[in-house]
Amino acid sequence: MRVLIDGECPYCRALGRAVKALDLRGTLRVEPLQEARGWDREALLQELHVLEGERVHRGYRALLALARRLPLLWPLYPLLLLGRAFGLGPRLYRAFARRRPRA
Repeated sequence: MRVLIDGECPYCRALGRAVKALDLRGTLRVEPLQEARGWDREALLQELHVLEGERVHRGYRALLALARRLPLLWPLYPLLLLGRAFGLGPRLYRAFARRRPRA
């Protein structure tokens, strides 16, 4: 699984560090957008992208994919699913993403 982050955004870098720390099995690769080839850079800057084989998870669904993959986040997974079911999670994600610092 690959996690594409904006290497210039402090929030994104913090997320990358957290993912690395929580990845006890060492199966995730955190990559700055600058190394992501063949992707629309503006789309990558809009929301988090997690690549799982041929599947691409974006935004809130990317957070769900990470929570599903990282055992230490499993307790949060049901709450994230509830957030998706009621639409609150994706709305909060988008609001947070719009306000992140940009270079």
